[in-house]
Amino acid sequence: MPRHGVEMWDRIGEREVREALRPGLPWSGPVCLAVTDSTNRVAMEMAENGAKHGTVVVADAQTAGRGRMGRRWVSPAGKNLYVSLLLRPSVPTVDAPRLAIVAGVALADAVEALGVPASLKWPNDLYCGGRKTAGILAEMASDPGGVRHVVVGVGLNVNMEEADFPPYLRGTATSLRIRAGRAFRRVDVLARLLDAFGTRYAEFIGGGFASLRDGWDRRDFLRGRRVLLRRQGGEGWGTADGLDADGALRFLPDGGTATESVHSGEILEFRR
Repeated sequence: MPRHGVEMWDRIGEREVREALRPGLPWSGPVCLAVTDSTNRVAMEMAENGAKHGTVVVADAQTAGRGRMGRRWVSPAGKNLYVSLLLRPSVPTVDAPRLAIVAGVALADAVEALGVPASLKWPNDLYCGGRKTAGILAEMASDPGGVRHVVVGVGLNVNMEEADFPPYLRGTATSLRIRAGRAFRRVDVLARLLDAFGTRYAEFIGGGFASLRDGWDRRDFLRGRRVLLRRQGGEGWGTADGLDADGALRFLPDGGTATESVHSGEILEFRR
């Protein structure tokens, strides 16, 4: 019988993951779970217990998938990709949060390699056809000596159909299947993501955000749009003007005369 209603051709198991990975990538010891509360929680726990850089945690379903700001990520079985990557980067603590942007560029690379055009919404979302298709959650542990580890979690809607989304998400969320008109083998999507992330991560470690800025700029979903930004100190409307050399959002507040660099915040609304 298919596990959790998953067709065997679409099963994500350790053997399938190992067979799909390209040799030479830094990924090791894939942990494949039928169901868990959150792959990020599992990966963070494994990191604290000494798991290696490059450990991959993937689940068929999550019962408490998380997005940014504590939001719930809808995570049904047998439909999508829920994966967390354990990294131990040799970067200053201030640079570690940019790994969410690295993951975004890599995810867009992977999705476009599968034939689906993608755009990136600062700080952590992937859009296809103007609708949200994936979210990224990066969590870090550090001490006075620097970064101990970073876990980058990705939730990507792969084979969801319109009726699979809760009513409150219909019209605002989409999936690769909806956009492409065909189903995808999820382990192939995972392999594309790991391949792309391995490449982009190496670029970032070697050259910082500047080395992959073009990969973001040409897919920037918000550039030129009016946006409602929430950040420390309050909320306000303004215009998004791309990212600066450090990966911060360039934001011109309504009525302002100078563009500001915003390193941490949330886009609550956007308009053309």
